[in-house]
Amino acid sequence: MSAAVLERLVEEAGGRLRIDIPIPPTGSGDLIKKLPELLRLAPNVPVLLLTDLDRKECAPGLIGEWLGHRVKPDGMLFRVAVREVEAWLLADVENFANFARIPLAKLPETPEDLDDPKQTLLNLVKRYSPSSLKRELVADYGHGPRQGLAYNERLSQFVHVCWNLEEASMRADSLARTRRRIGELADQWGAPA
Repeated sequence: MSAAVLERLVEEAGGRLRIDIPIPPTGSGDLIKKLPELLRLAPNVPVLLLTDLDRKECAPGLIGEWLGHRVKPDGMLFRVAVREVEAWLLADVENFANFARIPLAKLPETPEDLDDPKQTLLNLVKRYSPSSLKRELVADYGHGPRQGLAYNERLSQFVHVCWNLEEASMRADSLARTRRRIGELADQWGAPA
């Protein structure tokens, strides 16, 4: 999901940035392992790193934990979705309601305040969405809804086709700040629009 979101955010920079080498992590552990290499690249090419806050207290604390004593180069944009990137999707309430056929009033007004946005998304889809979308997004083995096999693919389609960044930014401050910083990075490193 984070890769699709970053692609969309880079598209918004109007061609001034591009993703040359996407790193498809299977979790934050992969990103932490690749961090030394990314830090070495960042003085020469812009590096965008996006991770979820999850259960951590605050984004600066998570970034400090990951970096340790290392200095973040100017060319690295390290952003943290509060609490998870799914909060950013839920923040576009009208389009997500239409996409998943969830009553608008059931979507959270402040998705970044949720303890587990991904679980909230799954619960809403399980309860309200058509069966075809449920089968793609949700798997339930008796312990509550979990991510289905087509979860990333279908939500990536939503991100690229339906997601309104302006609307979502009004309800997700960490998204608004990420958009602003990507714009600044594009101004600094990118080709003219």
